[in-house]
Amino acid sequence: MNVAMIGSVSSSWYTLDALIRGRVEITCVLGVDESRADAISDYRSLRDLAGDAAIPFRPFVKITESAVEATLRRHPPDLLFVIGLSQLVPDVLIALARHGGVGFHPTMLPEGRGRAPVAWTILLGARAAANLFYLTDEPDAGDIIVQREVPVLADDYSDTLIQRTNEVLAGAIIELAPRIQSGELPRHRQDHSNATYYAKRTPADGLIDWTKTADETYRLVRAASRPYPGAFTYIEGRKLTVWRGSPTGASGVGTDSDPGVVVQIDPEGHPIVATRDGGFRLTEIEWEPGGKVAEKLEQGSRLA
Repeated sequence: MNVAMIGSVSSSWYTLDALIRGRVEITCVLGVDESRADAISDYRSLRDLAGDAAIPFRPFVKITESAVEATLRRHPPDLLFVIGLSQLVPDVLIALARHGGVGFHPTMLPEGRGRAPVAWTILLGARAAANLFYLTDEPDAGDIIVQREVPVLADDYSDTLIQRTNEVLAGAIIELAPRIQSGELPRHRQDHSNATYYAKRTPADGLIDWTKTADETYRLVRAASRPYPGAFTYIEGRKLTVWRGSPTGASGVGTDSDPGVVVQIDPEGHPIVATRDGGFRLTEIEWEPGGKVAEKLEQGSRLA
């Protein structure tokens, strides 16, 4: 059995690489054009990987472009892998694959169907997994081909959890490769009665509320960090993105101060901001360009 591949992010790249290493026959690869890289979190081009393996590659901006369908008709697959694509794939494209489409989702399905699964996993302290499943009309609800749980560490940021999930995904695909080749793929029905759903998140959801606890702030900073737009706050109307930080863990630090006030500058020069129940250390920050506010936080600075 052969496959075609559509994707645009790091999980797409790891999937394609694993299929190649597993010696699965790949009829063609379609990837979002590099011109759209800035609009896609965690973007990764598939062009070079496909080219190095001598696999026909077709870039696109919209999956509905006529050239996408023409490419799949010219290189018809048995299975169509759609991995890491935020665009809705038309049924006509899935129908070009004799055995349907395969998707990917990084939660313990049926838990955590829906949007922004990596961010919600960190925010909620939920479980993570690498899943391949058959595509159906309902997102993330198809029969599971393979599911491998992924450890979630207490200090994971989105980028570290994505990387670990990608590695687990690649290993699972390489193990699965002989069954893809033979066409004897497993399928296990999801228990839909246990399904839970994650809501869409937008960049605005990264706004830090300093009246929350230091742990809640830490979860938000880790969840919103790279490759996503980042958690952020304001000082005198100027935006400040917080890419990295941590609760101080020091008894009394920040507990007697108004939330959002810089209570200390530590010996390494990192500001410590008061939250509802303690201090939160800002270890990597980035100022929005422009504005009259000096690019340095001092003790007593107030973040909104």
